[in-house]
Amino acid sequence: MSWQEVRGHDQQFQWFRQQYASGRLGSSFLFIGPAGIGKRTFAIKLAQALLCEKSPQGSLTPCQECSACRQVKAGTHPDLHSVAREQTSSRVSIDQMVGRAEQRGREGLCYDISLKSYCGGKRVAIIDDADDLTGEAAAALLKTLEEPPADSVIILIGTNKQRQLPTIRSRCQVIRFSPLSRDELSELLMELGLADDAQQSKELATIGNGSVERVKSFIGSGVLEFREEF
Repeated sequence: MSWQEVRGHDQQFQWFRQQYASGRLGSSFLFIGPAGIGKRTFAIKLAQALLCEKSPQGSLTPCQECSACRQVKAGTHPDLHSVAREQTSSRVSIDQMVGRAEQRGREGLCYDISLKSYCGGKRVAIIDDADDLTGEAAAALLKTLEEPPADSVIILIGTNKQRQLPTIRSRCQVIRFSPLSRDELSELLMELGLADDAQQSKELATIGNGSVERVKSFIGSGVLEFREEF
């Protein structure tokens, strides 16, 4: 039984639920695992659960129906802030963290997460592509992690713990995510429309190594055709 249709990461959910129910939930987390296995999906569902207006206390079960849940899903909730590599760049820049030079310290994710909650609850920040923070961006983020704002939850998403600054790692609880099983990946590929039928989804899952991103890299590359001919 998957948590909120997030496949393969029930153990991580149970840990978060126990921490939340006991009032021991930390403020900074580093999600580590291969690309394309659902870390960001998990982070969004966690944000939904933390910001949901109807979720029973301590359950971490978003209702999926209230305005907060719908806003999180749409990426428009005022207490959810996120950054990722921009399409024109291979790095997450300092401007994204603390604002452009002329607005430095008055915009960007670190500024947004420091503000009072718009809805009166928690604020959640998701930093995708944490492997690719520039040195300046990482240094700016470190200041926020050293003194995280009250009632904030900051989630960094990366692939390898060694690609993060030691000072950032030491201020985050590291949550490890494993690749999806072949059956889980096969079912997900069908849902996402990345396979034409069940047989193809199983074949893709066999070579996908538990990652949707890996499967996407094969589609249209000729690898599948070569493998069949071989």
